[in-house]
Amino acid sequence: MERKTRYLKYTGLAVIVILVLLSGNLWSKNLEQAAPPMDRITQIIHDKGNIVTTVDNWGYIGGYSYPYDLPSGEWPRNSGHDYIGEMKFWMGAVTPDGDTIVADSDEDFLPLADLVSGVESFTIRLSTDTSTYDYDQEDTTGLGIGNPAYGWRVYDSTGSLVYNQVYNPLDDTFYPAGPTGMQQSFCRFSDDNGAATLGLVISQTICQWNYCYNEDLLFVILEITNTSDVDYSDFAFAIYSDIDVGGPDGTGENGRLGDLVASDLDENLAWTYDEDGYDPGWGPLVRTGIMGTKYLETPDGIGMTAFRTGQWEKIPDNDAGRYELINSTDFDTSLPPADQYYLQCTRGINLTAGKTVRVVYAIIAGQDEEEFYSNASTAQVLYDSHFIGPQPPAVPTLNARVSDKKVYLSWGDTSEVDIDPMSGVVDFRGYKLYKSTNQGYTWGFESSSSANSCLDVDYIPLAAFQVETPGKPIAHSVVDSGLTNGMEYWYCLVAYDAGDTSVPITSLQNGFGKPGSDPNVVKVIPRSDPAGYYDAFSTIEHINVGTSALSDGVLYPIIFDETEIIGDEYSVIFTESDEVTYWHMIRVDEITGDTVFVLENQTLQDADPNMYDVAEGIRPVLRNGDRIPRSIVQTGFAAENDTTLHEGYFYGPMGDVFGAPLGSDKHFRSTYEIRFTATGSNGFWFYDDVTPMNLPFEVWNTTLGYQVLAEIYDQDLDQVWEPEDRDYIVIVNTPYDGNPHPEAFPYNHTWFFRVADTDTAYAIGDVLTVEGAPVNGADDVFTFKTDGVDNSAARADIKNIRVVPDPYIGRAEWETSRFYRRLQFTNLPELCTIRIYSLAGDLVKTLQHDSNGGTEEWDMLSEDGLGIASGVYLYHVESEFGSKTGRFAVIK
Repeated sequence: MERKTRYLKYTGLAVIVILVLLSGNLWSKNLEQAAPPMDRITQIIHDKGNIVTTVDNWGYIGGYSYPYDLPSGEWPRNSGHDYIGEMKFWMGAVTPDGDTIVADSDEDFLPLADLVSGVESFTIRLSTDTSTYDYDQEDTTGLGIGNPAYGWRVYDSTGSLVYNQVYNPLDDTFYPAGPTGMQQSFCRFSDDNGAATLGLVISQTICQWNYCYNEDLLFVILEITNTSDVDYSDFAFAIYSDIDVGGPDGTGENGRLGDLVASDLDENLAWTYDEDGYDPGWGPLVRTGIMGTKYLETPDGIGMTAFRTGQWEKIPDNDAGRYELINSTDFDTSLPPADQYYLQCTRGINLTAGKTVRVVYAIIAGQDEEEFYSNASTAQVLYDSHFIGPQPPAVPTLNARVSDKKVYLSWGDTSEVDIDPMSGVVDFRGYKLYKSTNQGYTWGFESSSSANSCLDVDYIPLAAFQVETPGKPIAHSVVDSGLTNGMEYWYCLVAYDAGDTSVPITSLQNGFGKPGSDPNVVKVIPRSDPAGYYDAFSTIEHINVGTSALSDGVLYPIIFDETEIIGDEYSVIFTESDEVTYWHMIRVDEITGDTVFVLENQTLQDADPNMYDVAEGIRPVLRNGDRIPRSIVQTGFAAENDTTLHEGYFYGPMGDVFGAPLGSDKHFRSTYEIRFTATGSNGFWFYDDVTPMNLPFEVWNTTLGYQVLAEIYDQDLDQVWEPEDRDYIVIVNTPYDGNPHPEAFPYNHTWFFRVADTDTAYAIGDVLTVEGAPVNGADDVFTFKTDGVDNSAARADIKNIRVVPDPYIGRAEWETSRFYRRLQFTNLPELCTIRIYSLAGDLVKTLQHDSNGGTEEWDMLSEDGLGIASGVYLYHVESEFGSKTGRFAVIK
């Protein structure tokens, strides 16, 4: 047993740590401590739940907290409190020849390879790292139950790669699909590294979720196959668990000396806890928790048959002694507080030649014994239910584009159409957007008023959007401004549901994650715009393609994702019916010349900017003119200069007054004349649209050139329009034929207004003109170009190049580590070369700036990789738009 020596004091001991980054977050082991050959060892980090830990590809979990500072059973997440000293497996049997053989993680297991993209690889497959398996976006097997495979495969009992089987509770059937867990890892290893072998091949699957009721669990599924031709009738298996409760306290210890262990046979449960719930390494404000393991399935339902404990220094160094431990029926009591392991054993397994047995257990954490038992019970229920439980909506994908002191965030509607696997219905209710300025350690200020009892800690979101029922419009974009250029910000978008009263459980939401491994989390660093930069809004042209006046409408095109933009120029046009005014964002295909509708049949105007859709990376926010006539004045006179008609009271659009839908803006854009004539016209009651009234006037749509209908809000119900009774007029933009048109309600109804109650002297020839409102319509066209750089402006902007901070004194506010210094050149052209010199003229560093932003960071290292000294430095920026020379100071 050599592994535990890493906890000894390292005074005078040279430790060579070889951490080789293999793929994503895969790491190699220390050469001196690794049992398998170095070229076969890989490692991943399970980090989707509240237990974060390293997992190796040869039956080893945790064990890298000290001195490597990798998460080893860290709980809770982001706390820095590691619990798992090491967790591994022992398994053994007596052969027909009488030999006792125990295969264990320390000495005997050897990683097995499989093919990834046609290349033999020992990499652990990790569902959240698509580089670790043959990811295939076209492989949508399982999409029907909301879990597409996308290339994910597992090994069956014959050693063949097959689709994972996922349970669908709605029809009590298993289907081929993607990973079972939110995060799932898979690897295989054999016992071929030992001097004497049993011919075992072990498949290890670990599943993890981050829902509030299962985030404190890590499920480990082992399938052990006897590939030999020998039967083992007395096969025994054990989880070796060395949990150390506590952290480094500055003396070389980590709290392990105060640990106690315990077991519960009825619950197949074992655990480690601290004697007094306090650890010097974690400080006086931290109450230590409990961590342990629970058998969820054992061969033939045997369960836990022994619980052994002791000090690791006294573990037998031979197979016979170890087999005696795991093949016993003893249930040890805890030693006095000490650094002690436990073996959770199951014996009497009949592992015949060619047979595969399954051992499943959960790693469980809890703040106290009550919570620990509750989580253990949940683990069993979830496993017995094929891991199906209440779950939040599908994780949304958050996209980000940075600019000068702001970030543009957008997402799709995946969460809004996701079907809950238990209820079979869409129970999406909204989004919450969080912001972190400390790399995900916290996500804003803690919320003291959160009604979600399922969350231990919630934060006040940057933005929140809610719907009462799925399918209602909801925001898909946010602009966060007022940021500090150079600072690192994390954003996390979570979708939440309505909860489930049948379980019962309150609203569930997606978990907080990490950029790069979680699609709902992004990391951004705002930067200055490049020299000569212009935005799309500054290029807007508003033209009129008809005879009417320009509207007062305004278009605000905002670029959210430059990579999605296809055209250089876009337009917004309008089409109309009686019921609605539609707008469309279009572009002209550069090859075919065809008009492409990028956004079609949009109706949103004057809404929250976040509610507008993003298409081809652009969010067009449209503002309309007011639906108020430009004027209501008398323009025709029976007697010259004898004004008899005045605006009395104007309520606005009829629909707004009475809560009815508004029709197309074409009704409000038209100009109408109320003409007092000898014959007048037939009007109708507003109450029912059909009761006739004789009116002394006609109403004409002068924009379109035809007479239209008028309805009267008759105050005294005498069927006579009388200004002195304050009877209201409603202009109905439907062609007049003397008959009622109730079908025109409500979409063709325009304004609700009256003339002054003193206007009783009207006469034939008087005309009151209601001038149309300046609203968007079919004659309006908005055209814009996407963000870009103007060359002449770029030449003028060269003078604005700056170094920040200047002077650099000790650190910059955006630095997240004292080991990594960052100085910035800002307002640069998109392409340029930066040369930095000492005052003596020696070249210190050359930087090539080739990004679409205007900022270039320098780590303050010379060409030789050495940190620069304090002093004054010169810089020269060279670009196609000109050059700039300047100086800056560094004080370390």
